[in-house]
Amino acid sequence: MKSSLKKSLFAGLAALSFVAVAGTANAQSASAKTYAKVTSNKTITGANVTFNGTNALYTKAGTLKGAKVVATTTTTKALANAQTGKANLRAYRVATTNRGSVYYKVVSFDKQYRGWVYGGKSTSAFAGGVASYATTKDATAPASDATFKLNSTSTTANTTLFKAPAWTQYKVGRAVDANKKVISSTDAYKNEVFTVSAAVTTSREGDTWYQIKSSNADINGAWVKASDVTQTNADAVATNDNSVLINYVDGTNNVGTAKFITAKAGTKSGDPIVGNKTAKGLDFTDFVNGNVPSGYALSGANSGWSNVKFGQTVNVTVSKAATSKASFVAKDSNNVYTTLSSTDFAKGFPALTPTEQKVFTGAVDTTIPGTLYSTLKSSFGTYYSNGFTQNGQTVYYKYTYDPTASYSLSAHAKYGDSIKLVFDRSVVTSAPSTNAETGNTDYVG
Repeated sequence: MKSSLKKSLFAGLAALSFVAVAGTANAQSASAKTYAKVTSNKTITGANVTFNGTNALYTKAGTLKGAKVVATTTTTKALANAQTGKANLRAYRVATTNRGSVYYKVVSFDKQYRGWVYGGKSTSAFAGGVASYATTKDATAPASDATFKLNSTSTTANTTLFKAPAWTQYKVGRAVDANKKVISSTDAYKNEVFTVSAAVTTSREGDTWYQIKSSNADINGAWVKASDVTQTNADAVATNDNSVLINYVDGTNNVGTAKFITAKAGTKSGDPIVGNKTAKGLDFTDFVNGNVPSGYALSGANSGWSNVKFGQTVNVTVSKAATSKASFVAKDSNNVYTTLSSTDFAKGFPALTPTEQKVFTGAVDTTIPGTLYSTLKSSFGTYYSNGFTQNGQTVYYKYTYDPTASYSLSAHAKYGDSIKLVFDRSVVTSAPSTNAETGNTDYVG
């Protein structure tokens, strides 16, 4: 009886053990981890991006089998807040998994980190752990007439001149010369004087960089840090011995001030300013004209400037300014006048620089002087129409500015009134190619 009971209990326990083992095996099979699969993996045009610290960087898409961490979220967050452009990223591949997740392959600009980071659920925009990033921000460039030189140069190295501000573009480094060779030393440019065409500030470091404008093709267009250059025509510190204070006065209101500072050394208070110029080469008259407050123009009796002395204060009379707009008229050999549109010129209305357009602005209610029309003679060139057929031959209209006829049509106009600019028109059989003009047509209206 006891033997039979033992056998029965043994058999029951064995059966239970079998069920338990089978149940465990089935549970393990059911909970085995399943991995995502890549359904698309494409190259994308390189884009500048940054981590935002919410996701780690992996050797492959993070949900793929075998993916390993390259940088934890702690590290990616630190890189997102780094104050060096070396932490900027370039995204160059995008992958999508069968679960609809997007991953971007990125590399840091210093190449210390490379891998895949989660990028959201759509390839239309960066999301998830990565975001678009502007490595620079626009900055105010120095005046176009401000000139500069490099602070220091080297016969063995180039740590100054770059194709783009350092660490703002992936794999873009030192500047190249006119022969497309990397500039490896800067000593050859120690005496170069240049101006600046653009300025930016790096987003991480906050450094300001200047783009060089120079007649030397080697460095023209190169970028240099603002702290690595010195202005060669900067004004000295103003004193009674070297400066004159200018008050711009509209009636009884002082609407602006400026200080004329001579570049000549050794002047004394009471010395006449005749023959003196600023560091930028402006005499007193040019300086006064160039610093009239915005929205005003010289007016009234402004004279006696040749008698001004250092240490004095000079009041310059100004009035509210008005700006005239111009239209175009053609005059043929029979003195017939025809209104012109932009399409009558092969390249549209002639462009003028902002400096050339200053002649259209003057004191409100003041008659425009004839000098405006004669001054424009040096601003306008010769222009042509597109070709057209006349008597079976392709011909062109040739347009030449006529200051006398222009003055005749607008002799009594005041600043703010519309004026007409006349161009003599003749027919020619050829139209020479012309270079693209600088400036704009804001003066046309």
